[in-house]
Amino acid sequence: MTVPADGAWHQISVMGYNMSSSYDPGAAYLYFQTMPPSGNDLVSFYLDDFQLTYVQPPQIQTNIPSIYKALAQYFPVGAAVDMTDISGPHAQLLTMHFNSITSGNDMKWSSVETAKGSYDYTNADAEVGLAQCANMRVRGHNLVWATGQQTPAYATGDGTNSAANQAVVTANIQEHIQSEVQHFGNKVYAWDVANEPLDPSQPDCLVHGPFYSVLGKSYIDVALQAARQYAPAGTKLFINDYSTSDPNRLACLVQVVSDLRSRGIPIDGIGHEMHNAINYPSVPAMVNAVNTVANALPGIDQQITEFDLSVYNAGDTTSNYGNAIPPAILAEQGWLYNQTFDAFKELSGKVSAVTMWGMADDDTWLDSFPVARTDYPLPFDMGLQAKPAYWGIVDSTKLPGYGMTFALSQSAGTADTRTLAVTATNGNVGTAYATQLNGFTLTQTSGPSCTPKLTAGATPAMLGDLAPGASASASFTVSIVGCNPNSLFTLSVPWSSAVYDTGTFVTNLDFKRGK
Repeated sequence: MTVPADGAWHQISVMGYNMSSSYDPGAAYLYFQTMPPSGNDLVSFYLDDFQLTYVQPPQIQTNIPSIYKALAQYFPVGAAVDMTDISGPHAQLLTMHFNSITSGNDMKWSSVETAKGSYDYTNADAEVGLAQCANMRVRGHNLVWATGQQTPAYATGDGTNSAANQAVVTANIQEHIQSEVQHFGNKVYAWDVANEPLDPSQPDCLVHGPFYSVLGKSYIDVALQAARQYAPAGTKLFINDYSTSDPNRLACLVQVVSDLRSRGIPIDGIGHEMHNAINYPSVPAMVNAVNTVANALPGIDQQITEFDLSVYNAGDTTSNYGNAIPPAILAEQGWLYNQTFDAFKELSGKVSAVTMWGMADDDTWLDSFPVARTDYPLPFDMGLQAKPAYWGIVDSTKLPGYGMTFALSQSAGTADTRTLAVTATNGNVGTAYATQLNGFTLTQTSGPSCTPKLTAGATPAMLGDLAPGASASASFTVSIVGCNPNSLFTLSVPWSSAVYDTGTFVTNLDFKRGK
């Protein structure tokens, strides 16, 4: 927080921050420090009206379906975890709804080997221990990060590509991978060996990061070969990357993996991160990414490794719902979750696992990326309760607006016109937000050919938010000049609600009988 040194009172608000809890006991410390524009001296100030309140830990819902059990016939479902997830209600939520975990940060190079040869697996061991006790699978994440993030400086030596430093860095990669994969052994069934190595702006499609600067593309070879050499037989080795539905990045993914395969470098799978926004990428683009890889690289395993779905549009760094997320946005997110997981289920023969990057909105990296703000990307809310996103995964009949029905009524205007009213009626689950009609097409099915013309009314036609059981209509006037009374038509009206609840109302139409 930035506090101006102006002598005025300033309220400090840190959303989602807990100083301690019954599951993280200990003293709580609160610091305030301000500095004048000179930058030299601290400012004296008073802190008044301070309150410390005990908040009862949340209780999870135990009477709702388990996510992983609901999807058991398709693939395992995992969650990224940290130390706050292995005790208390978060652990209960984890073991009820997921049967796989990925350590979000505690297996990364800088977390386990800050100094060369000095290892600390305390946190990672605790997370893996919970997984073993709960009969959950474990994905290892990650061994070498192409960009050098969360990687200690010693890993790349002096940074040059001299022969001496190439030998040093090769040995560093091999030593680190050997120690880590042997430490976890058969407890980890798959590793993200090379993380985020792609860069479509480069001719060779690779990030020219600190490892690349020393070894070129062969650093990936070294990492994969070391993982194959030291990991237990049967361990799956993955390359993991983001935005794989973007055409250029997808093409690079295929190019890089094809090159590795052609040279006999061991690789078993591709991880599609899928940190998505509420408006991008499209579900067909995600499906295309998986199918493209499956067709271009037969036999390769594919997993969704880091799925979450921001409530903000892609590229929007200014919006912030704070603690007042509109219910309409949560409904929209829920229907998009439904479309996405329906697509994943259709791809279950090509996608072997899906991992969420977290469980609940009280703990998500998107609160600080791409800017600091409150995001709501996961199936459970900040109180660990099921959101529409959850119901989109396990049961769409519980989504707001489910059960929408449509009807057509017709009335005569003049002898040569008809007024058609299309009425939408919401079901009884919840509000159907932003309901609209997106088209109006008459197709002749019999009788002498003619072309009715729309003379009044247009689409999209907004019907608005419909409460449970409520109805709304839009009217259209059609000229039927020159149409034989015995001609028959089909009316098609595509519609949407909450953006991603979509369908098409189709009905037969006989102008003569006024139906």
